[in-house]
Amino acid sequence: MLYNITKPTTVSGITPVEQEMIDDLWNVYTSKLTRNTLKHKYYHGKNLLKDLGISIPPPLRNIETVVGWPAKAVDYPAARSTFEGFVFDNGENKLLNDIIKRNRLKVLYKQATKSELTNSCMFWTIDRGIDGEQSVVISSYSALFAAALWDYRKKRIKCGMSVIDIDKHGKATWINIYTDDAILQLKRAGNNRFVCTRLPNEQGIPLMVPMMYNPSLDRPFGNSRISRAVISITDSAVRQALRTEVSSEFFTAPQRYVLGADDDLFKNKDGTEMPKYLAYMASFLAITANENGDIPQAGQFPQMSMQPHNDYMRLLASRFAGETNIPISSLGVIHDNPASAEAMYSAKEDLVIDVNDMNASNGEALETLGRLALAIAQDKTINDLTDEENSITAKFKNPATPSIVSQADGVVKIASAVPGFGETDVALEELGFNQEQIKRIKNDKRLVEGKRLTDQAVAEERARVATRQGQENG
Repeated sequence: MLYNITKPTTVSGITPVEQEMIDDLWNVYTSKLTRNTLKHKYYHGKNLLKDLGISIPPPLRNIETVVGWPAKAVDYPAARSTFEGFVFDNGENKLLNDIIKRNRLKVLYKQATKSELTNSCMFWTIDRGIDGEQSVVISSYSALFAAALWDYRKKRIKCGMSVIDIDKHGKATWINIYTDDAILQLKRAGNNRFVCTRLPNEQGIPLMVPMMYNPSLDRPFGNSRISRAVISITDSAVRQALRTEVSSEFFTAPQRYVLGADDDLFKNKDGTEMPKYLAYMASFLAITANENGDIPQAGQFPQMSMQPHNDYMRLLASRFAGETNIPISSLGVIHDNPASAEAMYSAKEDLVIDVNDMNASNGEALETLGRLALAIAQDKTINDLTDEENSITAKFKNPATPSIVSQADGVVKIASAVPGFGETDVALEELGFNQEQIKRIKNDKRLVEGKRLTDQAVAEERARVATRQGQENG
């Protein structure tokens, strides 16, 4: 849905510089909105057929045909990017862990990556909680409801905007503007007239953090997985799917012919034209001689093959796989022979590299978000954070998702070469255990170790008592 989010014509309580900033943000937002909406439609399979007007009969062009490859281009890498939390030099931070849980950040990250991959970027915002909310509120916005300007010198956003709320007609009622020193809350007070409430920002950077997929110098806000190549291939696939659907009707109904038959043979008793499908559906066909006494001859054209359609769809799937680094088997193309484990890993290797790069970029954004959360929760600035708090690192699950057997084998080999590695949390993480499981394992290990030491102490004491009694009796 393309919302009717129009630019505020009148905003009271802002400076001319801030008005110019709002104008620039709105120009960026509106210039990207049409394209972002188009990508959103392709992701949800709502893109329209782009008919070439040659092979598809007009009555059949309205058949709904959907090819879900754009969603696969987004969901496949998103499923392999799993945010597991933050770690510090001395372990974890209880305050930040509480903020993550209260804001459901791990769940939000999964949703955020899909928006990031669809539109090339998404935006996190952070603020103090109000009216009984948690101390820090973290929100996420897709490019359909947010925009930002890039500061090339500072290598971060200069300012940003997000649409917080809309009415039932799709019109914005609350818009936030994020700057280095304030959050400007623009709330509608009339017909496209807004009033600004200024909230101070002591952090020195906008309380808005972007996540960008595959950014570059000329495109700092990244590139979409639903690229022009993906859109073009999907359009071809939709046309081919419809052609295949139309051809399958003829494939199941072989074309027959009758030579030398009277026209009355294909008419009803009342003289009206007989529907042509009845001639095909009849269990038998009785044909009499024509007016010249000749016996009509019936025959059947050779049945068409669906193989050319299947081959072309396989070709499109191969092109799509090449553009997105998604294994062709994940696009519904079945190989004649099962692929080996090495071939399957090789097919995913390029995608794993892409996801590793995405995790590195997203991790930097999440670390900035984590520092801001710690600073706001403690009523200080990010410049006042301790060295321990600044050592924050975002942790992600291995996107290669190796089997448990291969993971265990790799950990055993590393542990044999690096003394003490097997006793670390990293070893347990490499084995696929999450943080909750690692805590339980370590707690259970301490309990078992404590019981072992207690039993050992009791046994030693009993031995000493027995020895002493033996000496006294002797």
